[in-house]
Amino acid sequence: MAVLSTLSSSVKSARHTAAQAVSAMAFIDLPANQWPDLIQGLVSNVTNAPNSFVKQSSLEALGYICEEIEPEVLTPQSNLILTAVVQGMQKAEPDEDVRFAATQALINALEFVRTNFENEVERNYIMQTVCETVTAESKELRCAAFECCVRVVELYYDKLAPYMQALYQLTLGAIERATRDPDEDEVGQQAIEFWSTICDEELEILEEEEDARESKRRPERSNQNFIRGALPYLVPLLLEALCKQADDDDEEWNVAMAAASCLARVAQTVADEVVQHVMPFIEKHITSTDWRRREAATSAFGSILEGPSQQVLQPFMAQAIDLIIRLMRDSSVQVKDTAAWTIGRVCEHQITSISAQQWRQMTHALQPGEPAEAEGVLLAGLKDEPRVAANVCTALHSLAIHCENTRNDQSNVLSPHFVDLARALLQCTERADANENNLRTSAYEALNTTLTNAAMDTLPHIEQLLPVIASRLQASFSIQIVSNDDKETLNDLQGLLCGSLQVVTQKLGDRARPFADQLMELFLKVFGSKNATLHEEALMAVGAVANGAASPGRRSPRTRRAAAVQA
Repeated sequence: MAVLSTLSSSVKSARHTAAQAVSAMAFIDLPANQWPDLIQGLVSNVTNAPNSFVKQSSLEALGYICEEIEPEVLTPQSNLILTAVVQGMQKAEPDEDVRFAATQALINALEFVRTNFENEVERNYIMQTVCETVTAESKELRCAAFECCVRVVELYYDKLAPYMQALYQLTLGAIERATRDPDEDEVGQQAIEFWSTICDEELEILEEEEDARESKRRPERSNQNFIRGALPYLVPLLLEALCKQADDDDEEWNVAMAAASCLARVAQTVADEVVQHVMPFIEKHITSTDWRRREAATSAFGSILEGPSQQVLQPFMAQAIDLIIRLMRDSSVQVKDTAAWTIGRVCEHQITSISAQQWRQMTHALQPGEPAEAEGVLLAGLKDEPRVAANVCTALHSLAIHCENTRNDQSNVLSPHFVDLARALLQCTERADANENNLRTSAYEALNTTLTNAAMDTLPHIEQLLPVIASRLQASFSIQIVSNDDKETLNDLQGLLCGSLQVVTQKLGDRARPFADQLMELFLKVFGSKNATLHEEALMAVGAVANGAASPGRRSPRTRRAAAVQA
């Protein structure tokens, strides 16, 4: 077969295409018990290869096959595949392309070599090979080896204990190097992902243990507490990695982002114990003259707000929140961005720690004669860079979520700020740069949650908002469309406006009845679009008007016609 002979081509792109083609045919043939000698042939190419070209491409093909085909199809040949893959990964192999292809293949093969992993001798050999590959000279190969470690955690957490000392040294060493050498960033990310995955597994086990206690049965798995054991050594490295942010608005995932995500998982996993390891770093660096240190300290604080108890965090909250509010006016956009995100985390997880004075500092609307700096930092943040404003929207969304249980009360904590918040969010949706950082969508979502959970004393204000939002939807039909991007932006805008009108109509109930015909006419125009998602938004809005704003006997012809469209 020509495609198999191409696996030995000296042209790398040709070998790559041949490996993909072999995999595509195998995806059809192997489940149907066709091409029975394919796996044996690929394995022979690796173990008896005349050159490194065919060895590399055969391993690449095996990797694709392992990735695409159901494990039960390949399990009977797991020994053959594992033999070839582990041989290709050996440090004695001189060609690093071969080692890389073998390591990628092992990542995909681990799921169906469970029988081999149950055998201690074979498991030791596999893990030894993986750990040796982690120390290779090639950065690409080391990344792949750490990916392999991550996959081992996901599939075989219960088997990890004998190897954790070696893995501990390898991963922490990689993270430490990434904090010193920017070229090691990708390797550091994968090493951090190893610990993030450990956290995920241990969090899942904690949930299983809780369910078992409630059901009065023994849990199926045991928590090895790897995170708790590594805490004093892992957390300082994560905190230092937080300081390795990108210099600009580059949103590409990096070691600092990976460290923040991992620290948040660590906090959830070990709860109160993490606080003592993180707070000294925050206290030392949150007022640093180096923006990287200020941002890292702010990020660290936000990352540990979920997990630890309020009792343990409470002694630090008042001062920390004051500092975060101050950082909302920082000279660095990165610091302001993270400060806004952190306020959102406080609103989501520790909202009762915010004092009345702090609420005023965040939500005060400017009065005539007041200087600009008197404006609440959240309202001011909605006018800041799109990335900052988007995180402010998330914070306001979290604030409104906490009012769900009081939305039927005469008044709640949103009431004093409602008009100013609604006005500011509406203005935010109209920003010329609202398409950046998903800002327009974030602002409408925050507005809708604020409207939904506002108390009864805000209904007169909400009633005034309805024609404003309706007029925006009417105006959208006159927007000129030049490109497909323009059309997509318009569909998104109209969907958001339909969503807001649905929320307002549901909130107002009978008070929305005078607007029913106007709204139904607008929604009928929306149905002229050929966008299915937009139709769904319009249908839900029609339902809100038809079911809430007008009783069947009093519906006008337009209202009945639109209701029929919904039905």
